[in-house]
Amino acid sequence: MTSPQTVRESDRKTPFDAGGGALSVQGWLASWQHEYLFYQLDADQRITFIAPSVRSILGYDPTEMVGRPYREFIDLDHPLHMQLQDLSDRLLGGGAHGLRRCVARCHDGRLAFLAVRERPLIDDRGERLGLEVMAHDETARVNAEFSLRQSERKYRRLVEGLKGDYVIYSHNADGVITYVSPSVRDVLGMPPDVIVGKNWRDLVGQDSFGRPAADRVDQAVEHGKTFHKLVVEIKHADGTPRLVEIQERPVFGFDGQYQAMEGIAKDVTEATLAARELQELREDLERRVAARTAELSQANAELRRSETRYRNVVETQAEFITRWRPDGTRTFVNEAYCRYYGKTREKLLDRSFVDLIHEDDREVFHNAIASLTPQSPSTTYVVRTYRSDGEIAHIQVTDRAFFDSAGNPLEYQSVGRDVTALHEADERLREQETLLTHVSRLATMGEMVAGIAHEVHQPLHAARTFAEAARRHLEKGTAEGAASAVECTREIEAAINRTVSIIRRLRNFTKSHPVKLEHLDLNEVLQESIEMTAFEARRAKVRQSLELGADLPLVAGDRVQLQQVLVNLMLNAYEAMGEVEESNRRLKISTAATAEGVDVAFCDSGPGVAPAASKHVFDAFFTTKESGMGMGLALCKSIAAAHRAQLQYASNDPEPGCTFHLHLPRIVRPVP
Repeated sequence: MTSPQTVRESDRKTPFDAGGGALSVQGWLASWQHEYLFYQLDADQRITFIAPSVRSILGYDPTEMVGRPYREFIDLDHPLHMQLQDLSDRLLGGGAHGLRRCVARCHDGRLAFLAVRERPLIDDRGERLGLEVMAHDETARVNAEFSLRQSERKYRRLVEGLKGDYVIYSHNADGVITYVSPSVRDVLGMPPDVIVGKNWRDLVGQDSFGRPAADRVDQAVEHGKTFHKLVVEIKHADGTPRLVEIQERPVFGFDGQYQAMEGIAKDVTEATLAARELQELREDLERRVAARTAELSQANAELRRSETRYRNVVETQAEFITRWRPDGTRTFVNEAYCRYYGKTREKLLDRSFVDLIHEDDREVFHNAIASLTPQSPSTTYVVRTYRSDGEIAHIQVTDRAFFDSAGNPLEYQSVGRDVTALHEADERLREQETLLTHVSRLATMGEMVAGIAHEVHQPLHAARTFAEAARRHLEKGTAEGAASAVECTREIEAAINRTVSIIRRLRNFTKSHPVKLEHLDLNEVLQESIEMTAFEARRAKVRQSLELGADLPLVAGDRVQLQQVLVNLMLNAYEAMGEVEESNRRLKISTAATAEGVDVAFCDSGPGVAPAASKHVFDAFFTTKESGMGMGLALCKSIAAAHRAQLQYASNDPEPGCTFHLHLPRIVRPVP
């Protein structure tokens, strides 16, 4: 603080006299109450008086401050105090006489920045009474100055941190470069200190590209132009020329004289070269496009001719063809499609065809469409459809999907043909096969009639024996005899039940019935078949062994038809071993689980089949027996195929005999 001026108590009519003359305090405060604040302090630095302008400057009522230490309101130790002093020195050139800055706390908690002048109050005896202070509110000015400093720091950080193709620079009116950003190293390969102090004309040579335009800038400035944009050539530190696009503005002093130029330069060398290459490519592309256009015109003409031929082919096809959107609405139908459904093209287009599919077959259609992918875009299936006359027909449809680049279906094409007659013929064929299967079972029973009679005779003979024994026990008339007779009746009941079981099994085997698929335990089906052929095995004197696999998966099939296959394979084995010595007649029957399902094997020790004839064993009417019809194995093969099973023949070479394998698939979905 500079040395304060002194004032005697008798001179307290004015706050201070800046110009040497007395001032009216009331008039001065009324005039400057929004910017100036006058207050007095006693010797203890307590406020004894403060002007009403404190309300607008600090937000206090004067009564709130009078009598309190001024340090409660004026903070000389605030962190911003030193910055304010520095700001005062910079703005006022080292500080004005008797002027200092301080920080004040407003009533609402904000900070105010004050410039104050102080001078002591002296009484008539020369003793110090206190201070009188005139403060000027410079909050707005200080905030603006702080903001400007922050902006300058941000701008400098931005400029100093600039990288890449841009350079910021300035030069004086003579062209001498006074500043260049560090990014010049990236653009021209030179550090800033090498460039600062040079004239820009030393960088842009006399013969360099853009020099004439650069020379005209000074003249343009004299004529009042305030923005300049040009491209010049500057040599890189390695000697290679660089093209630089410049945008600059002149800086004028308070007297209106041109003082300096500030600008930003961008390296456009690569961009310019790329533009030239792009122009060359564009010209080449235009030549190619012209040539390609001529080719496409010729191709389009050929395409139109091809489309005409294609349309003629489509329209004359016997198959009915349609194209449709994913929602089922048709976009194209050929003439055969219109004839098949008895409607004009106008009544079919833009309408869905799904309602023409039989209700029970729509799931087949939807599943088929859902299976289409860009890798597998086509599928074929058979559904029932409603004709225009109300009749239900069978059609075979081949659908093809067309996908976009994301794999979403855009459109479908369907090619259909009526297979009603083929379906009916297939139904008749299945009926004939069912009849043939039934006849074959009857023929098998005919071959086994002696064994059947024996199987039935055994339990009946046992029943008669037990009946005679019961009669004899009852004739004794004793309690012991009656008890024995009761035991005999139980044996009679068991024999009759066995007879009934044999007859029921034989009746089911020979009965004609529709195919019924159910979940089957193949071990159980095999054991029932072995029981039916037990007598034939004994009569053929075949030693039969059975190896049943544990925990076999269930298979789907018709019990009777599978029994027919198993019985036929066993009877064939018994008959084939008739030419072999009794001691060598062996049949091994086994079941085993496989990855796909269940395998049943019949391995006999017979003579086998000659290699030349082995590939015909499943052919219809092929037989090696003198009295055979050659339909047994063919029928077994057909039944196996209907069950999605495989029946295979293999020689036991070098061992005697052969092996038949029946492979049945495991259940993959519930049987309806």
